[in-house]
Amino acid sequence: MAKSLLEAYANRIKIAESVYSQTHQGQKMSNIKKITVATCLDNVSRFMNEAFDSSAATQRSDMGTWKRFCLNLTNVAVPNLIAFDLVMVSPMTSMAGYVAYVQYQAGVDKGDIEAGHVFNDPFHLGDVKSGTYTGATVVEKVTEAGKVKWMQNGKFGAFGKLSGETEDSFHEGYVLKLVEGSDPVLTAVADVAVNDEVSYVYDNIIIPQEKLPTLKAEIKSIPLLAKARRIAVYYSQIAAFQAKTDYGFDLGDQLAEKAVGQLSYEIDTEIVTLLAKIAETNLAELETEDPQAFAELHWSKTLPVGVSKREHYAGFAEILEIAKQKIYDATKRFAPNYMICASNILPVLSMMDGFQAAPAGSINGPYFAGTVGALKVFISPAMEAGHFAIGVNGDDMMSSVAVYAPYMPIVPTQLLQFADGATSQGFSTMYDLKELNKTLIIGGVVTA
Repeated sequence: MAKSLLEAYANRIKIAESVYSQTHQGQKMSNIKKITVATCLDNVSRFMNEAFDSSAATQRSDMGTWKRFCLNLTNVAVPNLIAFDLVMVSPMTSMAGYVAYVQYQAGVDKGDIEAGHVFNDPFHLGDVKSGTYTGATVVEKVTEAGKVKWMQNGKFGAFGKLSGETEDSFHEGYVLKLVEGSDPVLTAVADVAVNDEVSYVYDNIIIPQEKLPTLKAEIKSIPLLAKARRIAVYYSQIAAFQAKTDYGFDLGDQLAEKAVGQLSYEIDTEIVTLLAKIAETNLAELETEDPQAFAELHWSKTLPVGVSKREHYAGFAEILEIAKQKIYDATKRFAPNYMICASNILPVLSMMDGFQAAPAGSINGPYFAGTVGALKVFISPAMEAGHFAIGVNGDDMMSSVAVYAPYMPIVPTQLLQFADGATSQGFSTMYDLKELNKTLIIGGVVTA
């Protein structure tokens, strides 16, 4: 029986998890992360098999050592990316792919809900409108004088008082005419005019039903296309000899490590830059729509008179909670779980009671700094000084701001040496990065 990828690469996944744990306060990799690493390892393995298969001049005995080196790069580079904590990571098995999702929509008009209205969108919940789509109560705007749209066997009516009545009762053939600024008026349907807004109840129990509210599903997709990043190392045989003899290190290994580090740094930076751009766009839109809410996401480090620095900095926690509230209010289904910020915000966080710093480790550009409450905190040089962003990253395509889709992990070419002593080696990676759900992130500003 064929092994699953997780079984086939179990030992290497353990190594990847060890690397991840060292930089993430001992946390374990999720199954999604493990599957991603396994898929990337499988892509590298297949690539190396095909590369060596077409090379008659290469000794097959050399393949094992070279292949292990390439797989080791994947083991180290992929888990060290902060991409796993910021966006959805979905490895591709071909150069082009897509993210598919299902959208559920109203199939017919009913009340103030029109056909095509999205219910329970995978990205966010919509507002509940005044008319219930599945219930007996209808709120609608009249389009034809003297008529309403929803009735079964001619039966509909409204609860209210007619002239001379002392208590509310049901009146068949009547509607409540909704008048802004005053109480609804019980009105015979024959007396309503076009564009009047009315409310009534129809019989949605009796059968047969002439029509029913319906729900339809529409499959949509976001296309993905892997794009390349490439870098080469180039050094002299003499320089390599000197490095090994005089200083005791392998120049080739050092350059390979730095090349992989540069690719990893640029991948993380591209992801952070995309998230920061979306967060700032959302903040700018908030300034137009709700200036008060926009102001709530700005905080000054300047100490008020009579307040200590620790007390004042502890107040920054309220700003974080307000940002989390904004995302929940916009989606009605998600709570943020990470924060990206500029390095000059870390001193503020370090003085908050809920902040737990991560152990110092190897840092390559963006890095995991610790946690504050339920938020993982990442520092990135790509963030503008004083700016931060709070976002959501879940385990599926619909609960992340963006998707990072690696196709070819960081893969090197074979080491080549020429007669003049020059040595060269290339490193490449291919992936796509796409926005998924911009409502899952919001930005904020800390001023001096």
